[in-house]
Amino acid sequence: RRKLLLVLFALFVVSHMLSYWAWSFQVLLISRIGIALTHAVFWSITASLAVRVAPQGKGNQALGLLSTGTVMAMVMGIPIGRVIGQYYSWQVSFLLIGVCAAVVMVVLAKNLPLLPSMNSGSLASLPLLAKRPNLMLLYAFTVFIVTAHFTAYSYIEPFVLQEGAFLPEQVTVVLGLYGLAGFVASYLFGKWFVKFPRQFLVGGAAVVALMTLLLLPFAGMVWAMYTLCFVWGIAITVVSLAMVSKVLNFASDATDVANSIYSGLYNVGIGGGALLGHTVSSSLGLSSIGFAGALLASVAVGLGWLMIRRDDFMAKVRV
Repeated sequence: RRKLLLVLFALFVVSHMLSYWAWSFQVLLISRIGIALTHAVFWSITASLAVRVAPQGKGNQALGLLSTGTVMAMVMGIPIGRVIGQYYSWQVSFLLIGVCAAVVMVVLAKNLPLLPSMNSGSLASLPLLAKRPNLMLLYAFTVFIVTAHFTAYSYIEPFVLQEGAFLPEQVTVVLGLYGLAGFVASYLFGKWFVKFPRQFLVGGAAVVALMTLLLLPFAGMVWAMYTLCFVWGIAITVVSLAMVSKVLNFASDATDVANSIYSGLYNVGIGGGALLGHTVSSSLGLSSIGFAGALLASVAVGLGWLMIRRDDFMAKVRV
């Protein structure tokens, strides 16, 4: 895994250098495809590696820290990239990402142990995974809750601008609170998930359903919307962390394959939510995106309830 990570980072760096030097739009597309491929493989193995290199009994805390890093990247990355693009050029943003990635690659090369592949699974694992009801329910739960979230969240900026008549600086606060919520969620997950896994999964999904349902009623109240987005951010983050943890639990004998499927389905939810939000806003109006998200999140709550009620929900697959 150490070697795979270093190869991924090398391709990531080269692809960003190619983005910087891109002499045509086609070359830029090729460079972005290279970045997307490394990103997909990286997220397929990162969660299991974080748990693996963590001290004994600190796996959930490691996932929480991984989430914190992700939140920091989302909150800080886009604004920093915009500033660099405004004052210099968009190409410089790609150059700096490549330089930072190269530094991280050197740090990993010097500090990571060899980490030979363990319980990664293969194509032969797919029929075995398909026979695990908990895992299949979790995959379905993932698609519905992520689609529900992004049906509304993909359009939260135009929603608060149009439906809530927010000022641009108030929109920035909304997005910032969502990012801040990720830090709180990471702490809560690391501290309490082991004791309350069922509540984190189903309770978090129920909160997502409630927050999206209240989007329109709260749209015109600035502080109510601030609170809603903060709670919503906590809920979706703890649910996402809980899903990763349970994937590793339900498929501890084929973690990479199972996590790859999970990562793919999560991306289906992101794209599907953006597409559904567009369809809903085009046909019914932007005011309806919250109701559409709440409906899908309610289906996720039902699937989660079926999953946590199973006797083997807390059982770990024996490797």
